Amino acid sequence: MPELDRLGVLSRVDRAVLATYCSAWSKFVDAERAIQADGLTVVGHRGAERKHPAWQQWRETATVVATLSKELFTSPNSRLRSVKPDGGEDDDDQDVLD
Repeated sequence: MPELDRLGVLSRVDRAVLATYCSAWSKFVDAERAIQADGLTVVGHRGAERKHPAWQQWRETATVVATLSKELFTSPNSRLRSVKPDGGEDDDDQDVLD
């Protein structure tokens, strides 16, 4: 967050996107930890192997994180393709999360 603020790519109107990104990232990390701990497959209640229950959460949150990374310029490719927005005269380095 401080690095994005330093680069000047965020403003107050980006808070909802940033909050959604952070929430998705947190859920992604939780799902990744569960899969790393248990493996990609688990034994179901009938004894057959099946995908880990966290797999769907992992896939969905990975998609949200990747999509919002482009919006927030947190992927290298999106930063290279972007033009830094002009902050204007009213933007006197106010904290983005205030």
